[in-house]
Amino acid sequence: MKKKLLFIMMFILTIGMSAQFTLEDAEGNLIDDGTVLTFNVITYPEASWDFYVNNISTTDNIRMKILFESAINADGSLMELCFGLCYTGISVGQILPPGNDYVEILPGEQTPSGNHIFNSDPGNGTDIIEYVFRYYQIDTSGNEIGDPLTVTYRYDPLLGAEDFNNLNAVIVSTVINNEMTINTDEELNVSVYNLLGQKVKEQNIGIGRQVIDMLGLSSQVYLVQLNNNFGNSKTIKIIVK
Repeated sequence: MKKKLLFIMMFILTIGMSAQFTLEDAEGNLIDDGTVLTFNVITYPEASWDFYVNNISTTDNIRMKILFESAINADGSLMELCFGLCYTGISVGQILPPGNDYVEILPGEQTPSGNHIFNSDPGNGTDIIEYVFRYYQIDTSGNEIGDPLTVTYRYDPLLGAEDFNNLNAVIVSTVINNEMTINTDEELNVSVYNLLGQKVKEQNIGIGRQVIDMLGLSSQVYLVQLNNNFGNSKTIKIIVK
């Protein structure tokens, strides 16, 4: 009985320590840990990356912070990070919001619009500039919990518009009548995951308007990962009704 009780307590503790947030861009695309965002301009709003933090818990408020973890060929003096409030001229090692402050998100909600990362540092005109930011959750005592999510903001002054190799696909985010519609300009591998990270469906699709049968999936939120033949990927949140 004691061993069983200990196992249950450890299981509950593990659940409590799990991160309860996701990160997405302005188009609703989910951002994976280690994502690199590349820009070839330093003008606003073209060089601004807007983001939203989602609370995936249905019962608990979460408290979020961002650490300016590192920088290459820059010191942060011309970097702006808006998270709750806007901070300019930030430095490596700085945590925002500062001190005991944090951004609190209600269950099932997301941060409002206006949060973004923006670089206006031109550097020397040839070398790449990089900033690394770590999003993480804290408990009521201010201690970090769960798994963080790291994003790299990169400015490449020599990168031309033709060098961006985007994955060109659009998904209708709400699935009705068990059909998910994808419009794509290229062949893709489509993987569908539930919020526990379990793959529940996988299919290869061709070019044009494609319809994927989602029969058998329960009504909830899923993550759809698209991969093309060039190694590019995109993750999008959908709702099955």
